[in-house]
Parts: sequence; structure tokens; C-alpha cells
Amino acid sequence: MARYDFPDDAWALISPLLPPERGVSKAGRPYLEHRQVMNGIFWVLCSGAPWRDLPERYGHWKTIYNRFNRWSKAGIINCIFNKLLQILDGKMLVDWDAIALNGSNIRALKAAAGAKKKHPDELSCHGLGRSRGGFGTKIHLATDSTGLPLSFCLSGGQAHESRYAETLLGRVGIIRQSGHLKSRPKAVLADKGYSSQALRNQLRIKGIKAVIPFKSNEKASQDKRRKLDTRLYKKRNVVERCFAKLKEHRRIATRSEKTARNYLSMLKLGAIRLFLKRLSN
Repeated sequence: MARYDFPDDAWALISPLLPPERGVSKAGRPYLEHRQVMNGIFWVLCSGAPWRDLPERYGHWKTIYNRFNRWSKAGIINCIFNKLLQILDGKMLVDWDAIALNGSNIRALKAAAGAKKKHPDELSCHGLGRSRGGFGTKIHLATDSTGLPLSFCLSGGQAHESRYAETLLGRVGIIRQSGHLKSRPKAVLADKGYSSQALRNQLRIKGIKAVIPFKSNEKASQDKRRKLDTRLYKKRNVVERCFAKLKEHRRIATRSEKTARNYLSMLKLGAIRLFLKRLSN
């Protein structure tokens, strides 16, 4: 088994979530089994190499890319991400004491620019823009208090994190076996860049504690007079550690995907590897 290939126990979790295998056809290129395709996708994710450089042992690169693109469009990768989160939550491995928020800029290659908007679910800018760090994407991430990724969204590199706090929190949700949707933590941890009265008011309405430092130029208010829970705020570094783990996948550390949807799928594949590692411990 190659370095990035699925072990048997991990494949047993993933395989039921993929489309049915197609029968062998005598005409055309030989059909590749899903496990071989997923191993090839993971090789690209971890190595960061172009699709054309995929080793021959995985099959023709175009077949692997086309199936990745098709699964990304159909939401299959997102389905795997949500299902593994559900399994982790069922095993009490998701900590709902707090959710940590943060953003990180990613440089984009020239190959990532120039894609046309062909699908209604695509961002008009494909999540690309210019910031002080150059041309790239900003990843917005929410994790639980142990550093497990719960939700993502993308924006241009110039966007401010605070604009995406509500979007991130709105995408957090795990359907439990009882049919109940679990989405509310006890607290939200974020740095002072997220500090705004609108976000604090929204969290208060939902009964969520805001552990967010105030900016020096914010007006005094009843909220500002409350002392920051420094003990809980120290846990905010879990989101930084999660970013570090995700960026070990070179296809995430530097963006090559033209569309925001496919780059988001790469992010979720990186998260899936973290989920499988947690389940195997």
C-alpha cells in the first residue's frame, strides 16, 4: 500500500457513501474502481502535484480528475465530510463546549485564475482576490474545542474575517440519530478582528457565550465592562493548529483549483483525512 492510500478500515467507512460501481465495459478506457480513484485523489491532495503528474499505478490522470470533478459537483465529497462528522459526534469525539473561528490567506497559482462561472452554485469571483500577501484566497474555518474542522467558507484574500462569522456558524450542524440538529456550542472563541456588536447580539439571542476581546476603539457598553474569560480564550489556538494540519496537504497550502467549489472539496478531503485519523486512534 502506498503512503497516501486508504487502509481497509478507513475504506469500509467511505465506500458505502460513494456511487455504485459501474460494470466492466469492453469498449473505451478500462474502468477504475472507486478505491483506486480515491487513492489517486488523495495522492494529488497530499503531494500538491499537477493532475498530469499522477503516477500510472492510479490509472489515467484524466479519469481521476473527471471523477473528482463530478463528485465535487454532485456534493458527494460534502456528504462524506458530513457523515464522518456524524460518526465522530456519535462517538462523543466532537466537543461542543466551544467553537473557534479564524481565517487564513492562501496564495493562488496563476493556473487557479481565469475560470468562467458555469454553474449557479459557484462564487462569481471563485473566492479569489488581492490582499497584502498577493493574489489568493482566504479560508474561513470553524472548529470544535479539540480542533476538528466543522465548517468552511471561502472569500477573496482581501475580505475581512468578521464578515463571514455568521456564515461559518450557520454552516455548523450535525444531524444526530434522534433526528435532532446539533449546531449550538456553549461559547464562540475568536480574536478581536471578529469583535462587533451585531455578532455579540446574535450570539446572545441564541444563548451562546461570546469569548471575543474588544477592540481598543470600540465604544464602552455593558458587554465591554464584562471581563474576558481568559481561561476559555486560551483554547482558541486549536483553530490555528487545525490550519497547520490542513496545510500539510500541499494542494491546500497553495491553491491550484480554478473553481471555489473544487478548492472547497480539497479542503473537505483534507478534513476527511483528519477525521479518519481521529477515528483510528
